Amino acid sequence: MVHAATTKDNDSKSGMTTQTKSFETFKRVIEKEFFQHPVIVNNPYTKWFKQGMANTEQVKDLILQFSVFSNHFIVVQCKRMVNATTLEGEETARAILLNECGVGMNVKTGSIEEQRFTTTNAHINWLRKIATMLDIDPKMIGRWEIGTKATHEFLEGLDHTYGSHDGQIGAGASFAIETWAAYGIGHGEKEESNNFWKELIVGLEEYNKRQRLPKNLPSLPVGFFQYHFETEAGHGANVWQELEQTYSQPDFDEKKYLEAGKIALKSIYTFWLGLDETRKKLNN
Repeated sequence: MVHAATTKDNDSKSGMTTQTKSFETFKRVIEKEFFQHPVIVNNPYTKWFKQGMANTEQVKDLILQFSVFSNHFIVVQCKRMVNATTLEGEETARAILLNECGVGMNVKTGSIEEQRFTTTNAHINWLRKIATMLDIDPKMIGRWEIGTKATHEFLEGLDHTYGSHDGQIGAGASFAIETWAAYGIGHGEKEESNNFWKELIVGLEEYNKRQRLPKNLPSLPVGFFQYHFETEAGHGANVWQELEQTYSQPDFDEKKYLEAGKIALKSIYTFWLGLDETRKKLNN
């Protein structure tokens, strides 16, 4: 369904253009369709993990599966960049891609301009550091073959939406992903405590207190997760701006955009449900 709100007629009472009114209506649809998805508001794995009861095998599984996601997301992110329908979308996608690969980023602005590249800052290497401390072979980190069926389905779902050649599908998936990742950030301590990055940070800190420190083992670094939590605030704000720009295009298709976002969220949820299933098997 391609929206027809391209006229600029003023509403006599509100002073808003027809296009503005339609965009505000579409925003409310977005909030209903995306913001209430269970992967955002009731992720069973992260709700469990933040209680701090994970054992070492469960933490290893999280790091291994997250490394597959992180490593292969680079390919999908590159597709998102080359298929973006707006210059702003392309620029944002390029910044995220290069940051994942080791280029510094201003966490407040999301800019990588004049930032340095270092191999140690490649995000996969942050996970390798954790893996080494857990006696995991660092060469295993990020390999496709260590991914579970759920992890593979997750990445394939993102590839078909976020990495789609159709830029509108990519934009819908992008908005949904950032909605998930930035949930609660900047809305107070209570809301932020339910952000999945924060839940993982809290869970790892509790794991360190219970499993590492009593054995005089160094704490697992949480920098990978803390960094992403800090950068998501900027990303979350940017996607609303990108949505408005995408919506203003004459061929914008609301149905296609919404469907892409819902498929992306379903794919993300599949990943977490896979982790939740495995952690139950690893419970001692």
